[in-house]
Amino acid sequence: MSTPLNGSVLKAFSILGLFSKDRPEITANSVASELGTNVATAHRFLLTLESIGVLVSYRRGYFALGGTIEELGRLAESVNPISTKVQPIINEVAREIRESVMVCRLGRRGPTCIAVAVSDQPISVKTDIGTVLPIDVTAHGRLWLTHMSKADRAHWLKGTSSDLDDELAKIKSQGFAQNQGDNEPDLGAVAVPVFGHDGKLAMTVSVFGMLSRFNDSLVSRSVTSLKQAARAISS
Repeated sequence: MSTPLNGSVLKAFSILGLFSKDRPEITANSVASELGTNVATAHRFLLTLESIGVLVSYRRGYFALGGTIEELGRLAESVNPISTKVQPIINEVAREIRESVMVCRLGRRGPTCIAVAVSDQPISVKTDIGTVLPIDVTAHGRLWLTHMSKADRAHWLKGTSSDLDDELAKIKSQGFAQNQGDNEPDLGAVAVPVFGHDGKLAMTVSVFGMLSRFNDSLVSRSVTSLKQAARAISS
C-alpha cells in the first residue's frame, strides 16, 4: 500500500503556485475561488505561511512571497545540479541544433520535465518545468519503458491500448526514441537516455519542436548532440 500524501502540504504548495510575475500578491478570496475552498480555510493557510516567513503581508488582506522563499530559491540555484551542471549543457544543445531541449525524470505520474532550454527559432516550442508527459506516446516515455522490467512496464501501460513491443525493441537497438506527432500532431521529438554511475536510467533528454522541421538530417544531428550531452551529464 502506498503512503498517503499530506493534504495540507499539497494545499500549501497549490497556494504558492498561484503566484506569478503578473500576480505578485494574492488574497484569501482569490485562493478560495481558484482552489475550491472556503475563505476562512484559505485565510488560515495564508496566515500560517506568513507566520513562518514563506509569505509576507505589506497591506491588509494581501500576501506576497516572503524572505524564506527567496533564501530557498538562492540556495536551490547554488546547489541544484540541474542549474549548475545540466542547464548549461542543454543550453548549448539548443544553441547548436536551434530547437528546444528538455530533460525528464520519471515521477509518480510519468516522465516529468525538470529542465528546459528554449530554441531561438522565430517559431519555437516550449514546455514548463513540472509538465508530466504521457508515457506511451512520447519519446521520453518510450525510453523509460524500454529500460523497465516487464512487470514495471505492464504497470505503467495498464489501462492503455498500446502495443509497443516492436517499437521498444527498435529503441533499445538504436539507442534513441522518436515522437513523430504521436502525442500532439504538429510536434516532433527525439530523445536519448542518460545513465547514472550505477548503469541505470537516471534521466532522458530530448530535442523537440515543430514536426515539419524534423527531417532525417535534423534527427541525425540531434541524436549526435544529445548523446554527447548525455555523456557530459553522466560524468
